[in-house]
Amino acid sequence: MLFKDFKTLERLLGPVKISNLYHFKPFDKFSIDSRTIEKGQGFVAVGGKHCDGHDFILKAIKRGASFIVASKDLGTKYKIPFFIVEDTHKALGKIVRYIRERKAPFVYGITGSIGKTTTKEMLSFLLGGKFKVLKSYDTENNFLGVSKALLSLDDEEVVTLELGTSYPGEIEALSRISSPDAGIITFIKPAHLQGLADLSGVFREKTSILRLNPKIKAVLNNDDPYLRKVKFKGKTLWFGRNKQNDLYFRLSKQNAKESLFLVQDKYELVMPTQFCGFVTNAMAAIAGAYILGGSFKEYVDKMNGFRGFGFLRMQMQSAGRFFIINDAYNANPYSFVQALKVVEKYSLPKIAVVGDMLELGRRSIYYHRGLASHIIKAKFDYCLAMGEFTPHLIEKLKSLGYRQAFHFLTHEDIGRFIKRKVKKRHLIFLKGSRKMELEKVMEHLLIKGV
Repeated sequence: MLFKDFKTLERLLGPVKISNLYHFKPFDKFSIDSRTIEKGQGFVAVGGKHCDGHDFILKAIKRGASFIVASKDLGTKYKIPFFIVEDTHKALGKIVRYIRERKAPFVYGITGSIGKTTTKEMLSFLLGGKFKVLKSYDTENNFLGVSKALLSLDDEEVVTLELGTSYPGEIEALSRISSPDAGIITFIKPAHLQGLADLSGVFREKTSILRLNPKIKAVLNNDDPYLRKVKFKGKTLWFGRNKQNDLYFRLSKQNAKESLFLVQDKYELVMPTQFCGFVTNAMAAIAGAYILGGSFKEYVDKMNGFRGFGFLRMQMQSAGRFFIINDAYNANPYSFVQALKVVEKYSLPKIAVVGDMLELGRRSIYYHRGLASHIIKAKFDYCLAMGEFTPHLIEKLKSLGYRQAFHFLTHEDIGRFIKRKVKKRHLIFLKGSRKMELEKVMEHLLIKGV
């Protein structure tokens, strides 16, 4: 039991008030979700964007919570111990760090402007045969998501965590509670500029993962011009196209279904996609796994079996007279252009469905207008857009002589337009930030029929 006595918790949390201490029973785990809490676990009532954990204390108790940490004094009407603290977020951070230190797994912190989730999934896949691996769920990469993952820690030897950020200091705060033994950084690209101001701000924020733990090992992308500037004195594994890297690769062959790479000029890596960008995630994962032993060949061979590419990330499917490339999970200027390089190779007539790229701050208009030349190069029959910033893209397209560009207010309107215009097989490409939910366009086309 991690929490054998209340004295441990008292020293750890410094409560301003304690109630019902005589009901204390040793327990091993905390939860922050009343929906999934198990009998005998402790419950921390923290607030999120949409709800306050204090509203769910009774539900947690009914499900069997044996200990409550809260910032609101609810009296002694419940026959379980209450620790009242000034700030439950700070209390949660202390609990999470205590669990991480006591159980002492090897922790990977994975960050970067793009590719965090895919890299995490690949790394977990590679290490899964050798170690018991815990990974953060889906894309839960903020304070609550990272905390949730570490609260669920049992006897896993390795933890792979995705660390996200939208404001200065967030990566450092996540690193304090998770204390990564290895930091993997995929890219420094224009993303979350609303909070991080510019690329220099993104660089400072992402690389802060390397500053807290003097013994941390770094895995860095040498193809990224910003990451090449990193001055890190600790153990570093560099990956990229150049043979000077510890792990290097080159594209060997490519067709409509797969891309073949040579790693270290001798190991074949076959990825079941035309989108070459995923190889960067694979290299980051292979280099990361190598830290814990094994050979590059071993991990390249195993990566050939990876099929866990994420939902709405360059997903390709045929449906009726549509060939769909659905990359609607998220978007920033770099990932958008990389996706267009794949799409432009197709000879089918094409329609681009474009949503806003969000959190680009004062450069939002600039980056949306900047997509115009790439869209024209990809030879789309139509560019159909929705959102607050895409009208600037439409305006730029028309100024360059591209007339088949239109702005819409709803997903249904876009679907209706496509139904009316498309009479033969077309490629439909969807790309925008997550909040745009562009996959709903396809729902109007496919579920309601064409």
